[in-house]
Amino acid sequence: MYEKKRTSASLKRLAREALIGRYGVMAGASALMLAMNILSTLLPEQIFPGTSLFSQAGYYITTLVIALLVSLFGAGYSRLALEVSYERRPPLGDMLYAFYHHPDRFLLMYLVLAAIQIVLQIPVTILSRMYANAFLSDTMTIDELLSYLSFVMMCSAVSTLVYTLVTLRFTMATYLLLDDDSLGGIQALKESSRMMKGHKGRYFYVNISFFGVLLLSVFTCGIGMLWTMPYMETTFVYFYRDLIGDV
Repeated sequence: MYEKKRTSASLKRLAREALIGRYGVMAGASALMLAMNILSTLLPEQIFPGTSLFSQAGYYITTLVIALLVSLFGAGYSRLALEVSYERRPPLGDMLYAFYHHPDRFLLMYLVLAAIQIVLQIPVTILSRMYANAFLSDTMTIDELLSYLSFVMMCSAVSTLVYTLVTLRFTMATYLLLDDDSLGGIQALKESSRMMKGHKGRYFYVNISFFGVLLLSVFTCGIGMLWTMPYMETTFVYFYRDLIGDV
Protein backbone atom coordinates (compact mmCIF):
# COMPACT_ATOMS: atom_id res chain seq x y z
CA MET A 1 0.00 0.00 0.00
CA TYR A 2 2.73 2.46 0.95
CA GLU A 3 5.09 2.36 -2.01
CA LYS A 4 7.91 4.75 -2.76
CA LYS A 5 6.73 7.16 -5.41
CA ARG A 6 8.75 10.35 -5.29
CA THR A 7 12.34 11.41 -4.72
CA SER A 8 13.48 14.03 -2.23
CA ALA A 9 13.95 16.53 -5.08
CA SER A 10 10.42 15.89 -6.32
CA LEU A 11 8.90 16.40 -2.86
CA LYS A 12 10.83 19.64 -2.42
CA ARG A 13 9.67 20.91 -5.80
CA LEU A 14 6.04 20.24 -4.84
CA ALA A 15 6.59 22.11 -1.55
CA ARG A 16 8.08 25.15 -3.28
CA GLU A 17 5.23 25.28 -5.77
CA ALA A 18 2.55 24.94 -3.08
CA LEU A 19 4.11 27.73 -1.01
CA ILE A 20 3.98 30.28 -3.84
CA GLY A 21 1.58 32.98 -2.68
CA ARG A 22 1.15 31.27 0.71
CA TYR A 23 4.42 32.13 2.41
CA GLY A 24 2.85 34.95 4.44
CA VAL A 25 0.79 32.82 6.82
CA MET A 26 3.53 30.17 7.07
CA ALA A 27 6.20 32.79 7.82
CA GLY A 28 3.98 34.28 10.55
CA ALA A 29 3.38 30.82 12.02
CA SER A 30 7.12 30.11 11.86
CA ALA A 31 7.87 33.31 13.78
CA LEU A 32 5.38 32.25 16.47
CA MET A 33 6.94 28.79 16.72
CA LEU A 34 10.44 30.25 17.04
CA ALA A 35 9.28 32.67 19.75
CA MET A 36 7.55 29.90 21.69
CA ASN A 37 10.59 27.63 21.50
CA ILE A 38 12.80 30.42 22.84
CA LEU A 39 10.34 31.15 25.66
CA SER A 40 10.10 27.44 26.50
CA THR A 41 13.85 27.49 27.12
CA LEU A 42 14.04 30.75 29.09
CA LEU A 43 10.78 30.77 31.07
CA PRO A 44 11.37 27.75 33.37
CA GLU A 45 14.73 29.19 34.47
CA GLN A 46 13.10 32.53 35.28
CA ILE A 47 10.25 30.93 37.26
CA PHE A 48 12.42 28.45 39.18
CA PRO A 49 15.95 29.81 39.60
CA GLY A 50 18.41 28.19 41.97
CA THR A 51 19.64 24.65 42.61
CA SER A 52 17.39 23.52 45.46
CA LEU A 53 15.36 20.33 45.11
CA PHE A 54 12.14 22.36 44.88
CA SER A 55 13.58 24.59 42.15
CA GLN A 56 14.90 21.65 40.16
CA ALA A 57 11.59 19.77 40.39
CA GLY A 58 9.65 22.92 39.45
CA TYR A 59 12.02 23.56 36.57
CA TYR A 60 11.57 20.10 35.03
CA ILE A 61 7.81 20.02 35.54
CA THR A 62 7.40 23.50 34.03
CA THR A 63 9.66 22.55 31.12
CA LEU A 64 7.53 19.47 30.39
CA VAL A 65 4.22 21.37 30.61
CA ILE A 66 5.46 24.15 28.32
CA ALA A 67 6.92 21.60 25.89
CA LEU A 68 3.55 19.83 25.67
CA LEU A 69 1.75 23.13 25.01
CA VAL A 70 4.28 24.04 22.33
CA SER A 71 3.82 20.60 20.80
CA LEU A 72 0.10 21.34 20.35
CA PHE A 73 0.99 24.53 18.51
CA GLY A 74 3.47 22.42 16.51
CA ALA A 75 0.62 20.17 15.43
CA GLY A 76 -1.28 23.29 14.37
CA TYR A 77 1.76 24.34 12.35
CA SER A 78 1.70 20.97 10.60
CA ARG A 79 -2.01 21.52 9.95
CA LEU A 80 -1.20 24.78 8.16
CA ALA A 81 1.39 23.00 6.00
CA LEU A 82 -1.10 20.23 5.24
CA GLU A 83 -3.63 22.81 4.04
CA VAL A 84 -0.95 24.57 1.97
CA SER A 85 -0.08 21.26 0.28
CA TYR A 86 -3.70 21.14 -0.94
CA GLU A 87 -3.18 24.65 -2.35
CA ARG A 88 -5.46 26.28 0.21
CA ARG A 89 -4.87 29.49 2.17
CA PRO A 90 -5.29 28.46 5.82
CA PRO A 91 -5.95 31.11 8.48
CA LEU A 92 -3.29 31.63 11.13
CA GLY A 93 -5.93 30.55 13.65
CA ASP A 94 -5.40 26.97 12.50
CA MET A 95 -2.34 27.01 14.76
CA LEU A 96 -4.90 26.21 17.49
CA TYR A 97 -6.29 23.23 15.57
CA ALA A 98 -5.02 20.58 18.00
CA PHE A 99 -6.49 22.43 21.00
CA TYR A 100 -10.07 21.88 19.84
CA HIS A 101 -9.70 18.51 18.07
CA HIS A 102 -9.24 16.15 21.03
CA PRO A 103 -5.89 17.51 22.30
CA ASP A 104 -5.54 14.46 24.59
CA ARG A 105 -4.65 12.39 21.51
CA PHE A 106 -1.75 14.65 20.61
CA LEU A 107 -0.60 14.98 24.23
CA LEU A 108 -0.53 11.21 24.73
CA MET A 109 1.56 10.79 21.59
CA TYR A 110 4.01 13.50 22.64
CA LEU A 111 4.26 12.08 26.18
CA VAL A 112 5.31 8.72 24.75
CA LEU A 113 8.00 10.40 22.62
CA ALA A 114 9.12 12.50 25.62
CA ALA A 115 9.42 9.33 27.72
CA ILE A 116 11.64 7.77 25.04
CA GLN A 117 13.83 10.87 25.04
CA ILE A 118 14.12 10.86 28.83
CA VAL A 119 15.12 7.18 28.88
CA LEU A 120 17.80 7.83 26.26
CA GLN A 121 19.11 10.78 28.29
CA ILE A 122 19.71 8.62 31.38
CA PRO A 123 22.99 7.13 30.05
CA VAL A 124 24.23 10.66 29.25
CA THR A 125 23.55 11.79 32.82
CA ILE A 126 25.22 8.72 34.33
CA LEU A 127 28.29 8.96 32.08
CA SER A 128 28.64 12.69 32.77
CA ARG A 129 28.64 12.11 36.53
CA MET A 130 31.09 9.20 36.24
CA TYR A 131 33.41 11.36 34.12
CA ALA A 132 33.16 14.24 36.60
CA ASN A 133 33.93 11.98 39.57
CA ALA A 134 36.85 10.28 37.83
CA PHE A 135 38.61 13.15 36.11
CA LEU A 136 37.60 16.47 37.65
CA SER A 137 39.25 17.97 40.69
CA ASP A 138 37.69 20.25 43.31
CA THR A 139 39.59 23.16 41.79
CA MET A 140 38.66 22.62 38.18
CA THR A 141 41.10 24.01 35.61
CA ILE A 142 40.08 25.52 32.27
CA ASP A 143 41.42 22.46 30.45
CA GLU A 144 39.39 20.13 32.67
CA LEU A 145 36.25 22.23 32.15
CA LEU A 146 36.67 22.24 28.37
CA SER A 147 37.35 18.51 28.37
CA TYR A 148 34.22 17.88 30.46
CA LEU A 149 32.03 20.08 28.26
CA SER A 150 33.35 18.35 25.13
CA PHE A 151 32.55 14.95 26.65
CA VAL A 152 29.02 16.01 27.61
CA MET A 153 28.38 17.48 24.14
CA MET A 154 29.64 14.30 22.49
CA CYS A 155 27.37 12.14 24.67
CA SER A 156 24.40 14.45 24.01
CA ALA A 157 25.04 14.33 20.26
CA VAL A 158 25.10 10.53 20.31
CA SER A 159 21.92 10.47 22.41
CA THR A 160 20.18 12.86 20.00
CA LEU A 161 21.22 10.74 17.01
CA VAL A 162 19.95 7.57 18.67
CA TYR A 163 16.66 9.29 19.57
CA THR A 164 16.27 10.47 15.97
CA LEU A 165 16.90 6.98 14.59
CA VAL A 166 14.57 5.35 17.14
CA THR A 167 11.71 7.78 16.54
CA LEU A 168 11.93 7.93 12.74
CA ARG A 169 9.18 5.32 12.62
CA PHE A 170 6.82 7.65 14.50
CA THR A 171 7.27 10.78 12.37
CA MET A 172 3.97 10.40 10.51
CA ALA A 173 1.86 10.16 13.69
CA THR A 174 1.03 13.87 13.87
CA TYR A 175 -0.23 13.93 10.28
CA LEU A 176 -2.33 10.82 10.91
CA LEU A 177 -3.98 12.51 13.89
CA LEU A 178 -4.61 15.64 11.83
CA ASP A 179 -6.23 13.54 9.08
CA ASP A 180 -8.43 11.41 11.35
CA ASP A 181 -10.13 12.82 14.46
CA SER A 182 -11.16 9.33 15.57
CA LEU A 183 -7.59 8.03 15.74
CA GLY A 184 -5.97 7.74 19.17
CA GLY A 185 -2.43 8.77 20.06
CA ILE A 186 -1.10 5.22 20.49
CA GLN A 187 -2.93 4.06 17.34
CA ALA A 188 -1.27 6.88 15.40
CA LEU A 189 2.18 5.81 16.62
CA LYS A 190 1.50 2.20 15.65
CA GLU A 191 0.17 3.16 12.22
CA SER A 192 3.10 5.50 11.63
CA SER A 193 5.50 2.67 12.50
CA ARG A 194 3.77 0.44 9.97
CA MET A 195 3.78 3.13 7.28
CA MET A 196 7.46 3.90 7.71
CA LYS A 197 8.68 0.34 7.15
CA GLY A 198 11.12 0.58 4.26
CA HIS A 199 10.94 4.39 4.22
CA LYS A 200 12.92 5.47 7.28
CA GLY A 201 16.16 5.82 5.32
CA ARG A 202 14.43 7.92 2.68
CA TYR A 203 12.90 10.18 5.33
CA PHE A 204 16.26 10.57 7.03
CA TYR A 205 17.81 11.54 3.70
CA VAL A 206 15.11 14.17 3.12
CA ASN A 207 15.96 15.62 6.54
CA ILE A 208 19.71 15.85 6.00
CA SER A 209 19.18 17.28 2.52
CA PHE A 210 18.10 20.51 4.25
CA PHE A 211 21.47 20.90 5.97
CA GLY A 212 22.64 23.54 3.48
CA VAL A 213 19.61 25.82 3.80
CA LEU A 214 19.64 25.41 7.58
CA LEU A 215 23.27 26.48 7.66
CA LEU A 216 22.46 29.54 5.56
CA SER A 217 19.60 30.37 7.94
CA VAL A 218 22.06 30.43 10.84
CA PHE A 219 24.19 33.00 9.01
CA THR A 220 21.12 35.25 8.69
CA CYS A 221 20.76 35.34 12.51
CA GLY A 222 17.77 33.02 12.24
CA ILE A 223 15.74 35.27 9.92
CA GLY A 224 16.14 32.73 7.13
CA MET A 225 14.24 30.22 9.26
CA LEU A 226 11.04 32.08 8.36
CA TRP A 227 11.56 30.69 4.86
CA THR A 228 13.29 27.41 5.72
CA MET A 229 10.76 26.15 8.28
CA PRO A 230 7.73 26.33 5.93
CA TYR A 231 9.81 24.77 3.15
CA MET A 232 10.83 21.84 5.35
CA GLU A 233 7.42 21.25 6.94
CA THR A 234 5.59 21.35 3.62
CA THR A 235 8.12 18.88 2.18
CA PHE A 236 7.48 16.53 5.11
CA VAL A 237 3.74 16.85 4.51
CA TYR A 238 4.26 15.79 0.90
CA PHE A 239 6.33 12.84 2.16
CA TYR A 240 3.31 11.82 4.25
CA ARG A 241 0.93 12.26 1.34
CA ASP A 242 3.33 10.28 -0.84
CA LEU A 243 3.19 7.38 1.62
CA ILE A 244 -0.62 7.27 1.63
CA GLY A 245 -0.72 7.56 -2.17
CA ASP A 246 -2.28 11.02 -2.21
CA VAL A 247 0.18 12.71 -4.63
